[in-house]
Amino acid sequence: MRSPIARKDTPLTTQAAKAPRSSRYAAAEVLCRRRQRREPVTLILDEVAEVCALAPNDRQLAMNMIYGVLRQQEYLETLLQQFCRQPLSRLKPFVRQTLLIGLYQIIFLDRIPDSAAVNEAVKALQAARLPKQLQGLVNGILRNAVRQRAELPTPDDGDTLSHPFLNHPPWLTHRWSNRYGQERMEEICQANNQQQPLVLQVNIGRCSRAQLRHQLELTGLTIRDGRYSPDSLILDGFSGRIESLPGFEQGFFQVQGEAAQLAVHLMAPLLPGGSYLDGCAGLGGKTSQLLTACRNAGHQNPADEARLQAVEPEAGRRKKFQANLERLHPDYPLSPFPGTLQEFSSQAPRPFDGILIDAPCSGTGVIGRQPDIRWNRLESELKRYQETQLEILTLAAGLLAPQGILVYATCSLEPEENQEVIDLFLARQPNFQLSDCASHLPSTASPLIQGPFFAPTPDQGTDGFFAARLVRNQNRS
Repeated sequence: MRSPIARKDTPLTTQAAKAPRSSRYAAAEVLCRRRQRREPVTLILDEVAEVCALAPNDRQLAMNMIYGVLRQQEYLETLLQQFCRQPLSRLKPFVRQTLLIGLYQIIFLDRIPDSAAVNEAVKALQAARLPKQLQGLVNGILRNAVRQRAELPTPDDGDTLSHPFLNHPPWLTHRWSNRYGQERMEEICQANNQQQPLVLQVNIGRCSRAQLRHQLELTGLTIRDGRYSPDSLILDGFSGRIESLPGFEQGFFQVQGEAAQLAVHLMAPLLPGGSYLDGCAGLGGKTSQLLTACRNAGHQNPADEARLQAVEPEAGRRKKFQANLERLHPDYPLSPFPGTLQEFSSQAPRPFDGILIDAPCSGTGVIGRQPDIRWNRLESELKRYQETQLEILTLAAGLLAPQGILVYATCSLEPEENQEVIDLFLARQPNFQLSDCASHLPSTASPLIQGPFFAPTPDQGTDGFFAARLVRNQNRS
């Protein structure tokens, strides 16, 4: 089916480009495009929201519905098939996605009246200029779902095999079952299928956890301390704008999961006057933590403050990096190197005492936060990720001083991107040795340790993650 909204590279008149359309229409269009292009839905929504002229609140509602459908896709499609006389594959893509969005609202969103869910679905088809026959089909199916809702199976009731709906592709559940066992695989999937809480990392250089928690509680929000990271706060059920939270403008916090927060601890101990590198800086979350640690390293004498550099080749991420660091550390200007780690290393910088590599990866550990990942990834891609990760890690090794610390991290659960990368690296780099992670993490994080590695999984109440701590021997040769 041709997309109801023109593709980004299709010429549009100004009037057409800014024609207001509903959040349901935008959500259905994003889901259609994701199936065509296998791109992150956040990027697709950016272009669709502009075409639809979505207000911020409507954009947020669209994203909530998109993520909800992706988290419950298998379950919702099973229900939809019960109400359809034809296979779902024969439905027009926009109709199919609109029906899934309508079912998601009816079953999961108590704040949206059933009548609104049905009527807005029909209006989305009208805006897409689809025939009245299809509008009637959508109206009839969703009204039927409303009438039968009490008799419908729940996500926990399971499929015909008496297993809960996993809502993950079979290749992923198969490998997780082989690795973790059937029961734990199901627990990981169920954790991924829940809406994730908002996790904050307190900027302890500017505010204590207790102070920020008090500020947030004054607004009526329900706050709890993180389970694993001493600098974390968790907001369950928060769905507003991050920028509206007390302390945001003052740089008292950033959004960052507990696992990612803990990975930075593995860079310790930071030396007074030492030099450190965030080799895959992204939006600057871990860079900010490292910057605080570098400044603390010289707390008795500011002249001994450790030095920090960062590398980020992508222009959009660099822009967000700059904004985040200016908010969190306005008195410490830090601009990332605008190129690849290979380009950075070609400038022959002085060796670093510590390097953090949060490598690009499949992201299978953060499926709960980014549910489109489960449907966008292919198992065949894992080896390609591994090649890139090993190349980056090898480049970083060449920039490390004797006795320096090299931390390798991913937000993946897959062995190809984690243990296998470390094994291949150590086989080629005899002047490195693996250091145990446990002694560098708070005791609260001990359940997240697997052997020498930091390796939490989503069923433990945090993002899936992996980190290894490597130390260079005295001899750099």
